Amino acid sequence: MHQYELWLCLLVISWLPGYIAQSSYVLPDELSTDLDGYQAVLRRTANREDKLQIFQTLWGAIRNDFAKDTNKVKSLYEQLSHFITKEMPCSSGQHSRAICELQQEVRRHLRTLMAQHLSNLLNAKEPIGSYGMDMAASVEPRLIRDILHLMIVDIYFHRPLDQLVLQLEELHVANNEVSYRIMIESQLTLYWHYRQLGDDNAAYLFKLALLLGKIQTNHMYQSIDASLQRRVQAVHNNLPPVLANLFHSQGFCLINRLHQEYVYTTISDDFNYGLNGRQVFTWHEKNFTDSAGIIRAFAQDRENGRYDGNPVFSLRSELFKWYFFIDPSQDNRLAALRTGQPSSSSSYWTISIVDPNYLMLKQRDLSLCSDRMHDNERRLIKMLPGPPSNACQWQPIQCVPST
Repeated sequence: MHQYELWLCLLVISWLPGYIAQSSYVLPDELSTDLDGYQAVLRRTANREDKLQIFQTLWGAIRNDFAKDTNKVKSLYEQLSHFITKEMPCSSGQHSRAICELQQEVRRHLRTLMAQHLSNLLNAKEPIGSYGMDMAASVEPRLIRDILHLMIVDIYFHRPLDQLVLQLEELHVANNEVSYRIMIESQLTLYWHYRQLGDDNAAYLFKLALLLGKIQTNHMYQSIDASLQRRVQAVHNNLPPVLANLFHSQGFCLINRLHQEYVYTTISDDFNYGLNGRQVFTWHEKNFTDSAGIIRAFAQDRENGRYDGNPVFSLRSELFKWYFFIDPSQDNRLAALRTGQPSSSSSYWTISIVDPNYLMLKQRDLSLCSDRMHDNERRLIKMLPGPPSNACQWQPIQCVPST
């Protein structure tokens, strides 16, 4: 027989009128709580109504003297949940209603304490990973979602959204799947609150799109439940097309706005040049794409920290896993690097969103643009100065693989 079925171990204030402990049993460790000086053991013969009264008295003591002690409130909430599960399920009866109302009152208080603590950590720009792990270990998933929702409402107007989205990413600790799910829940909660308020923040959406791409390409993504995956996809589908496609987990193709030609990496060794270069062009057929054009964008951490307002990216041709670079010896032509690692001086771009469908890729004061024809089928791509034009604007789209 379980110890809980033998004794309900509670903490009550020592001056409870008329109460005298009538048992010498030791308080079981797994049911003990941390209210110093307020311990008693209720006899096995006590009925459920007596236990309800003790729970109410205990909650009054905590609320009056330990209202901000998360551990004590959490311990009471756990014991109430256990009692409801084992002895007095929620129903229409008077005492059953009372115990469930008490549990909800304690739950609301616990939710507020944990949400406020998480908000305080975020406002102070302090690490939140360990607190997220503590939440995961001590409260049920539904309460975690409730805590995250209250925290987002509390902090939404106190932290810049493009920084908050990165701070919440820290809820994911190393390769821990539970913390990974909590991080995802926090991002979904933030996004839908943003949508509910009707706000417009391009910097936030940009970093959210980047993060969703990281979430969906993480090795743990396939192990999370299907409903959570659908909710992630729903947010992805609501992003502006330029962002949804730019950070798509399967990559994207780039179509030039002026010429409607896609960027592709040549597949024949005849187009090698120099020690490790491969030529890159646009193809003359309008709106044509295939696997030679699949690209992925990878964010690069900057030396000065993660909260830079203008992230930089490397671009990789996925057919051969070769990074793009700009070759100054070839009049700033775009090419693919067949060997070696990309250089920050030639292979990193900033991305500027032009409108919901188009973007620009920049290095300092130069923009990536389609240029003159190389031959009858291929067009050169170069970094060019000057004011932006349609030749320097690109649409990321989902590629149609060749068959």
